[in-house]
Amino acid sequence: MDKASHFDIEALTMLEEIMEDEFPELVQVYIADSDPRLSALRKAFEDQDTMQLRELSHSFKGASGNLSALPLAELCFKIEERSRDGIIDGSDDLINQIDIEYQAVKSILLSLIA
Repeated sequence: MDKASHFDIEALTMLEEIMEDEFPELVQVYIADSDPRLSALRKAFEDQDTMQLRELSHSFKGASGNLSALPLAELCFKIEERSRDGIIDGSDDLINQIDIEYQAVKSILLSLIA
């Protein structure tokens, strides 16, 4: 899997160096927090709850950005913007894209701490 298409490599490397032995814990916490976010995003979409969509996508965006998973953060930002404007249509496609991107990010992160 091409790490460069899912991360800002320079920022991720710097984060690994700064965090040292705590990097694996950071990854595990990110995954533990992010796994339930996907189902919560889907539920918020099904419930047509734009406020919940906005809040979930905002927090997912921030957490992903902190780990330099910028393409994932950008997808989350798109849902955040749309839901802020009250737009729900098309969010299911974005959630599917987020799911696919998150699975790639998760796989790469897990390979870094294995």
